[in-house]
Amino acid sequence: MGPFILLILIYLVWFVRYPAWRWFESVEPLFLMLILSYFVVLLFSIFFLKKDAKKSLSRVFKMRNYRMVLIGIVFAFLFQSVWFLISLGIASKLEFLSFPSLKGYESYAVYSILLGFVLYLAFAVFGAFVEEVAFRGYVQSRITSRYGHIVGVFVASLFFSLQHIHIFELNWVEKFFQTQFIYVFCFGIFVGYLFLKSKEDIWSVFAFHASMNIFNVSLPIEVTPTFPIATQFVTIISFILMILLLRFLPFNGKSIQPAT
Repeated sequence: MGPFILLILIYLVWFVRYPAWRWFESVEPLFLMLILSYFVVLLFSIFFLKKDAKKSLSRVFKMRNYRMVLIGIVFAFLFQSVWFLISLGIASKLEFLSFPSLKGYESYAVYSILLGFVLYLAFAVFGAFVEEVAFRGYVQSRITSRYGHIVGVFVASLFFSLQHIHIFELNWVEKFFQTQFIYVFCFGIFVGYLFLKSKEDIWSVFAFHASMNIFNVSLPIEVTPTFPIATQFVTIISFILMILLLRFLPFNGKSIQPAT
């Protein structure tokens, strides 16, 4: 029940946060509020790690090998490269934007574009850390300990996807499943497999997730697909290629086979 309770608590935090979006007219205080909401989720996650999973935090956050961090960063670079190459291969249109920009927050005022962008990056990186602690560090490891790796990766990926949904606005829910769900779920599957391959090294998945968020926030490129499901198609193929590459990548001198 622990993972389900954590998901409900996260929704409660989002429920409190949701009306606060309307209070802010500029992005700087908005990003600070978002960072604070993730900090509350981090506290909940740490509580469940200690009380339910009974894990030592020093073990969870131990930096075992800097190579794992490098692997996470390299895979983020590889994914971005493969994704854009396949997009170009199916004749998607690329448009270059101004830099820095505040993608998705253009309707808000800004005191300083540089300060707003820095806070945007801070939110992206901290959010990645909190989500990995919650959904890989706690949910995946907890489910895996009882039901095995496959179920653990699937449930953690599903919960990870569901917590991205603003369930308080029906139009947003519909739009999420039409445009973002495939990406977020495939993202969770890959990160869950990386977590498994790295022997539950939280820093490897954080490095990948944070790097991906930084790319999404800072790359001044917008892709216009040529057909309705082009983006979903490119996303699925790109993550499949990343999983296949990770499948045969040796860790600690030998390839680690997933438990069945």
